[in-house]
Amino acid sequence: MSLPAVVDAPSAHARSFHEMVSVLFDRAARHLPYEHGLLQQIKACNNLYSFNFPVKVEGRVVMFQGWRAEHSHHRKPLKGGIRYSEDVNQDEVIALAALMTYKCALVNVPFGGSKGAVKVDPWRTPVDVLERVTRRYAFELAHKGFIGPGINVPAPDMGTGEREMAWIADTYSAIHHDDLNAMACVTGKPVTQGGISGRREATGRGVYYATREALADEGWCRQMGLQPGLSGKRISVQGFGNVGYHAAEILQREGGAKIVAVGEYNGSIHNPDGIDVAALAEHRRRTGYIQGFGHGCRELPSSQDSLMVDCDVLVPAALENQITAENAGDVKATILAELANGPTTPDADEILYK
Repeated sequence: MSLPAVVDAPSAHARSFHEMVSVLFDRAARHLPYEHGLLQQIKACNNLYSFNFPVKVEGRVVMFQGWRAEHSHHRKPLKGGIRYSEDVNQDEVIALAALMTYKCALVNVPFGGSKGAVKVDPWRTPVDVLERVTRRYAFELAHKGFIGPGINVPAPDMGTGEREMAWIADTYSAIHHDDLNAMACVTGKPVTQGGISGRREATGRGVYYATREALADEGWCRQMGLQPGLSGKRISVQGFGNVGYHAAEILQREGGAKIVAVGEYNGSIHNPDGIDVAALAEHRRRTGYIQGFGHGCRELPSSQDSLMVDCDVLVPAALENQITAENAGDVKATILAELANGPTTPDADEILYK
């Protein structure tokens, strides 16, 4: 029997997010004593459910597109969030599912990797329409067996939160009304509906712990020219959603760090003397933007500007592929504490390592 030809790994200059994840996997896999076929099996996405579904909006039928990728079934249940975005696509969903597999495997959490998405703008879509979209999406997943306790357990991601998880859990429970564990079909639910206290800020808290421990290593800090400890360290955060906000708030409140810059999709603000994170969050709640905050902050035109300010720690907490070969040389931070999924491209990695 003839074997399939060995396919070369994608170039580090590949543009697709999934290809970039594969490049990083291949770089690591070169150091492991496993045969090519097994590595190809690990990389492959097992299942992808791509579907279109109708929802009635203001008396007319509107079609929405949804996905759920199951990257690996090596452990159950599969875990991975649901993303709502107008810009999401199939390649992104598969890449994010692969990253979930690798993240769980690296720290030996007994889950396989999965990810889901709906092509919808969660910020401009009326709440009643979002609820219908979410419930119909959940129905489609349940109908095909792409959600369920012990099988595939989604969670919040960009554009979704406790509210959407509650809608999904309620829809699944209505379908599987005889299942005692039906509410375990998703995590990230409101605490009043079986959610866990601390889940909302857990991801942001994780980067606080990681940064704190890195700065507790006196030898490493000496090598990097930093004083040990988190207190007083200048930190820039790109992304001020749920994850970025809690990272900034905990780094400032518990770690004594100084948040010197915050970036959002439509620009950044910078204050070398520090930004009051709680006050900025309240301003954004009232206005919808970080712009116009004042308090000594200088406004910068791009989200990318927050990646290049002078700081000790850079926390990219927005989207993938933010630090690239084009801007990696302008990153001034000593520590890059990645909080987003795949924010650094393979080309940028090489530049940063140097």
